Amino acid sequence: MRSGAVRRLLTPPWIVLHCFAVVLTIGFGLLGWWQLTRAQGGNAISWGYALEWPLFAVFTVALWIRQMRLELRKDRPEGEAPRRGRPEPPPMTSPFEESILRARRSPSDSSQGSHA
Repeated sequence: MRSGAVRRLLTPPWIVLHCFAVVLTIGFGLLGWWQLTRAQGGNAISWGYALEWPLFAVFTVALWIRQMRLELRKDRPEGEAPRRGRPEPPPMTSPFEESILRARRSPSDSSQGSHA
């Protein structure tokens, strides 16, 4: 990893994002712990929340990592393959794409009236 790439993740907007992600992750963990203690105290509905809050924390970390990877990918020169060797999937196409393009290229039938 290049030092320029790491510096990009240390700019003021990214530092704010890092702090936000850390605060959210810790907050969600604490809320999960709080709900777990309530559930153990007899509050049945808290069992669902005790599982839900940690999932929010995991989701926050996953998005945080994804955003950092997308930002670091900007440093890769155009056309350079990823290091892991996993090829990028081809763009999604419709199974009807060829017939749609053919219909667009063919001249419209002037005998049909407009549908305005």
